[in-house]
Amino acid sequence: MKPSGRFHDLLFEMSNENRYGVLLILRKQARRITDLTREMKLATTEVRRHVSRLAEVDLIQRDIGGFYHITPYGETSLLLFQELIFLSSNSEYFKTRTLSKIPTDFVKQIGNLGASIKLNDAMDFLRHTENLLKESKEYAWLLVDQFPMNSLSSIVEAIEHGVKFRIIEPRERILNPDIESTTSEETQALSRTRQTPLVDQRMVDEVNVHLFLSEKQCVVAFPTSNGQYDYRGFTATDDSSLKWCRELFQNYWDEAVKRTPAAPVVPVKRGRVSGKGKSLGQIVVVGLENSDFDAQTVQDAVDNYDEVILKGTFNFGVSSVLISRSVLVKGEGRENDIPSTTIYKKGWRFPFTEFDSIFKVDGEGSIVTIENIHFTDFNNSCLWGSRGNSLTIKNNRITLRSGYGRGMSYGAFGDIVMGIWVEGRGSFGGKVTMEGNYIDFASAGAWGGFHSRGGLEEDPEYRPDLFNHEYYIGVGITVNNVAGNVSVKNNIVRNANARGISTASNRASADVQIRHNTVVSDVYGSYPFSSREAGVGILAISAWGGASPGYNVEIEDNTIKLDKLNHSGIVILGPLTDREGADKLRGGTVRNNRVQLKDGYEGIHVRKCDDFEVAGNTISGEAYFGIRISGRKKSGELDLRSLNNSVENNDMNELRIKKPDEYSDNHADGRMFTGSPGESATAHIWLDNYTKGNVLKIMENETVIDEGEDNQISNQ
Repeated sequence: MKPSGRFHDLLFEMSNENRYGVLLILRKQARRITDLTREMKLATTEVRRHVSRLAEVDLIQRDIGGFYHITPYGETSLLLFQELIFLSSNSEYFKTRTLSKIPTDFVKQIGNLGASIKLNDAMDFLRHTENLLKESKEYAWLLVDQFPMNSLSSIVEAIEHGVKFRIIEPRERILNPDIESTTSEETQALSRTRQTPLVDQRMVDEVNVHLFLSEKQCVVAFPTSNGQYDYRGFTATDDSSLKWCRELFQNYWDEAVKRTPAAPVVPVKRGRVSGKGKSLGQIVVVGLENSDFDAQTVQDAVDNYDEVILKGTFNFGVSSVLISRSVLVKGEGRENDIPSTTIYKKGWRFPFTEFDSIFKVDGEGSIVTIENIHFTDFNNSCLWGSRGNSLTIKNNRITLRSGYGRGMSYGAFGDIVMGIWVEGRGSFGGKVTMEGNYIDFASAGAWGGFHSRGGLEEDPEYRPDLFNHEYYIGVGITVNNVAGNVSVKNNIVRNANARGISTASNRASADVQIRHNTVVSDVYGSYPFSSREAGVGILAISAWGGASPGYNVEIEDNTIKLDKLNHSGIVILGPLTDREGADKLRGGTVRNNRVQLKDGYEGIHVRKCDDFEVAGNTISGEAYFGIRISGRKKSGELDLRSLNNSVENNDMNELRIKKPDEYSDNHADGRMFTGSPGESATAHIWLDNYTKGNVLKIMENETVIDEGEDNQISNQ
């Protein structure tokens, strides 16, 4: 469009400094001639002349009260002249800078940088970019012609504080061009920026502006006429400048293509992100099967995203990932009902004296779900729940070729290996759910699962030397010291030689339900914690170590099959301590479970507990006792006898009660076996000296040893 005479009139009137000043004053508020004269410190005649000229070209108008107002035409003209004001105010800078390659719409709005501060040398520019990175809290966006190695430490520090990065680089510079000149430490840090999900990287064919942007500051530089950068430009913190820079960056971001990460080169120092800033939605993290990167990448993801999808195979090395906030972590896909995502650890020393895990959940009030992942190797504990509100672990697969050479050394008790361990310290007041998991601690068959001691393990007097690491203590799932509801259901636990599923020391508010699980073991037991049983399929304890007050527990519809010597099916225990505050388990149920023991110790044992219902269970195979109710003498104010439990409608037709033998005779102490020294006795049901008021309904072919007080026994 060819400009009209009005265009030149506009330029002429606006070119006068005083007339432009009148427009700026009137844009704020209408004024009379006398007001303008006083504010501008000019003669009245001169002000009248300027006002008259502006009115002639319709930039201002006078009302009947003698006040002059800026017109919409005048206000729009001022707005458009901002671009020229910014450009002309920095004419020396733009004399050698080109804006020709950035989108025209942004050139037309260059005046939005009007409140910016000019950076006259490279040191000033670098200082402001450093401050921007250090002070950013939520995000930092970089549009650069090459990765800013001079700011590498600040970028890594920002990542460790949860800052999310977007970085655009030119395509030809994308593959770490200066890697040969970097130090080992710089290379490690650079590799981290290339792998963490907190850094989203894209590439373009050409970078036509340098831009650093955070939620509070921007730093921008334009290329010289020959396309080079001398790191001189502008910085600003005002809304108008930030908006212009943000929209310009987004324009390039939308046109850029995803950067494919270069192959990892050297180790990265692990560091947990603080979780500051706003969390993001979903992120997909692909495993590199490289211990230098996998744990760190997952750590960054769980600290900053609400949903983390893991894909492929991850090698965590000796590292663990701490989950300290609400997040869903899940693997992608299944094949033959096995999760396609795999995580394993390698490289720990043995014996191991520290607690270890793959994932540790420890975040006050956190709601965490871990699902559909195959954990194939680990040291002490695979999944560790330490603190939170709710924890769900479901549909995972946890397998070891063998438990040998693993575990935390637990003094005289041996090396402990655990699949899922929740030690809530009184937290998890919401719900703990363990559902649909498959756990196997001896998946290697004859090499691991059926490893023997040359037949020595078939001797009932044999105890593995746990202190000297001859064997390990394997626990499949354990939930301890939580305050809310606990649901352990539909899990399969294989070859956990000490405890298949256990729960202990929960708060009085806890409601524990263990249902529809399958516990199977083909490996010989460890006699954990100097216990009489080689191992237990399902175990519940009111107070172990601490002074727990007891809680509700229901154990129903589980299948337990233990094929090695001296295992027991289900054991319910009262407090193992008489410390003040410790109490018994009361009013729980053991119903409709199926227990098969090949050469076992006892099917179901209720000790130091009251008012339990033991009903509808099927016990088969071989054992010294089918069901046992036992107690202990009073300790302090606490009556530790087993009182008022009911036993009825249990099926022991397929259970063969083992006859007294040398082993039972040697341990006829009234607690492990009944009878006089050297002459033990066995039976379908044994009520010991510390039982009272228990009600039994038995089948005609079942034998009972009743040593208690006021127990009622009748045929059903």
